[in-house]
Order: sequence, then structure tokens, then C-alpha cells
Amino acid sequence: MDEDKTVIHHIRDIYQQKKKENAYLVVIAGRGVGRMFKLTGKEVVIGRHQSCDIILEDDGVSRRHAKLLNIRTGDTVVIDLKSTNGTFANGVRIQEHTLKDGDKIQIGKTTILKFSYQDDIEEKFQKELYNSVVRDGLTGTYNKKFFMDRIGSEFSFYLRHGQPLSLIMFDIDHFKKVNDTWGHQAGDFVLKKLVDVVNQCIRGEDIFARYGGEEFTLLLRDTDAEKAYILADRIRKTVAAHRFVFKRQRIPVTISLGIATLREANLADSDEMIAVSDEYLYKAKHLGRNRVESDLTGDDADN
Repeated sequence: MDEDKTVIHHIRDIYQQKKKENAYLVVIAGRGVGRMFKLTGKEVVIGRHQSCDIILEDDGVSRRHAKLLNIRTGDTVVIDLKSTNGTFANGVRIQEHTLKDGDKIQIGKTTILKFSYQDDIEEKFQKELYNSVVRDGLTGTYNKKFFMDRIGSEFSFYLRHGQPLSLIMFDIDHFKKVNDTWGHQAGDFVLKKLVDVVNQCIRGEDIFARYGGEEFTLLLRDTDAEKAYILADRIRKTVAAHRFVFKRQRIPVTISLGIATLREANLADSDEMIAVSDEYLYKAKHLGRNRVESDLTGDDADN
């Protein structure tokens, strides 16, 4: 019978099957838990500097902290680049270490990466699992939980380094009227289309999240008050000019925006940053909507 037959595979076929698996680093502790980095090429540099292949924003990570090399045998080697706080493999400080599936690499004080081999199915599952935890199901933006986790760590980081960090909070003007007039399906359409429009205006490193209902947040790294205002007003104008058409019906959509900027320790913590941004958002709505408000604007500013 067929089930009694012994199947013999050529060693070349087994090797080729193994090659279909790719090497990954998965963040299991520190900022960005759940993020996956696919290891491609002969050398991958890890550090805080923007030129690194894998950028880890952790105070304990050096500008160029460590690198991974693929040697000819197919093994992956991690090498410390004379970092300040060292590189650890499975709890032991190393200068050079050949990685095995499941090894844990500590970079800096708090970031731990797991080295693993995964095939395409495992990679897809891992990404879907990560997205289900951090993404909003309707719009695809980050969810409020992810935003709240990140703003705390981002605020602390930029406060320590004396660099500017800006937060834009905005919501859709008269959104209840959209639902009441055209229905909740139209409301969902507007939310999703709005996200598409905003995504065209922002950078990849900006943290865009749905804060709740029709309210959204944008956390802008290395962005001062002036640059944040320019971006916010560009988003406002782009949304107002966009044609939101649902079932052949054009739905007028505008947004109101409020901005808070961390500079010279003017804000005590991330909660105050959210509160200030929300106050300016309320001010924008009170002054007529479809406008941007921040500490750069006055009551009579015309946007």
C-alpha cells in the first residue's frame, strides 16, 4: 500500500526546503514589542543612528551598537561594535556569537530580540498577530492602547534628550451628522478614507492612531511647534479639498486640529501633553471648526 512506502528525499531537496525559511529578529522586550525584522543581505547593523538597518530607540543602545553577519555556512553571527552597554546573547555578554534558532539578544538596557527562522506562513501569522494587538480593526491605524504605550516612552525619551516632540489631536467636524444623514456605513467609509488621505501627508516614522470614535492622534518625532503647525494645516486643507463620495453621494468632510509641543520641559508628562493638545482641539471647534489651534495661534487667527 502507498502508506507503507518509504519516501527518500535527496539531501539537496531538504536543503532547498530549509532555505525557504528566513531569519528574523523579533522584539520581545523594550519599545516596539512584537515588531519583526527580516534579516537580508550579508550585513545588518543595529543601533540608534538613522543610517542603521535596524533602528532601536532606547537610551541604552549605542549609535552603531552591533551587527549581524551571514557567513558562508549560512549561520548568522552577531558582533558587538564596541557599544557602551554591551551586547548579550542568552544573558552572557559577548563580543561575537553564532546565533541559534531561539537565541535571545539583549541590546542596551531594555531591548531584547529573539532570533528565529520562519517560513512565509509563520511570518504572515506573526505579522497578523502583531497587527491584531496594535492596529485599529476598521481604519488600520494604530489603536489607542498602542498610542498610550508609545507616547509615554517617546515623551520620556525626548524630554531627556531635550529634543522637540509634537502631538496633533484632531477629529471630524459634525461626524454625528454624517452618520445620521447617510448612515453608519457612510460613517465607516469616511473614517477609512480619511486615514488614507492623512497617510499621504505624513512620514513613515510618525505615529498615527485612532484615539476613539472620530478622534485621531499624530505623534511627531523631532518636530517643533512651527513644523507641526505647517503639517497640521496641510492635512486640514487636504482633507477639506478631498472628495468623499459614498454611493454617488458627496459627503462634505472637514477636521479640527489641536497641537501640543514638548520643548524645554514645558510639559510635565505625556498626560499633560494629551490634555494640552485636547484643549487646543476644543478651542478649534469652539472658534468655528475646520481650523488648527496651538500656542502659535491667537483667538483671531485666520486659518
